[in-house]
Amino acid sequence: MFVHVLGEVLPLAVGIIVSPMPIAGVIALLLGPKGRGNAVVFTVAFLVATFAVTLAFASGSKGTTRSDSFFAQLFHIVLGFAFAALFLFLAYRSFRGRPKKGEEPKEPRWLAAIDSFGPVKSAGLGLLLGVANVKNLPIMIAAGATIGTEGLEWPLVFLAVFVFSVIACLGVLVPTLLGGSGSKGITSFLASTKSALIRHDAIIMTVLFLVLGAIQLGKALEALG
Repeated sequence: MFVHVLGEVLPLAVGIIVSPMPIAGVIALLLGPKGRGNAVVFTVAFLVATFAVTLAFASGSKGTTRSDSFFAQLFHIVLGFAFAALFLFLAYRSFRGRPKKGEEPKEPRWLAAIDSFGPVKSAGLGLLLGVANVKNLPIMIAAGATIGTEGLEWPLVFLAVFVFSVIACLGVLVPTLLGGSGSKGITSFLASTKSALIRHDAIIMTVLFLVLGAIQLGKALEALG
C-alpha cells in the first residue's frame, strides 16, 4: 500500500521539481553576496513549507478512504474531475500569460532585490514560495488528498508526506548542493539556467499542468469504471 501511494504522488512531486520560480530563486541566492548560507536557509524553509502544507491536506482528507460505498466512490470521482479541471485551467492560464512574440519576459521584482537578502528574508522567501505559490499549491493539495485517502496508518502518512516533500524539493536541493562547490563552470551554468527558467516559465508550467490534468482525468475516468 505504501509503495502504491508513493507511485501515485511521484508524478505530482515532479511537478514541483520543475517549477521554475523556486529554482530561479535559489540560484539567485547562490549567485548573491551571501551565497550558500542564504540558499541553504531558503531550501530548508521551502522543504518545511512543502511538508507542512501537504501534511495538512493529507490529515484533512484522512478517513475518506476508498471503499465500496456509493458516496465514497462518488467523492473520489468528483475529487478526480475537480483536480483535472483545476490543472487544465492552470495550463490555460499559464499559456495565456506567456510573453508575446518578440517580447522579453519580465524578471520578478523579488528576484531583482534578492542580493540584499539575509538569512531571515531568505527563509521567508522559501516559506512563501512553498506555501503561497499558486502554481505549486494545487499540486500539494492533490498529493495530500491522495496520501490521506489511501487508508495508511499515521506513521506511514507522515513518512509518505516526508518522502514526497524531499523528492518535490530536489529542484532546489540540487542547485544548493552544486552551488557549494564554488566552481566557476557550475556558477556560469546556474546563471544561464536561471535566465532560461525565467524566459520559459509559462511554457514549462503549461506543459506540466497539461500532463498533471491528463493524469487526474485518467484517474477520474478509471474510478467511473
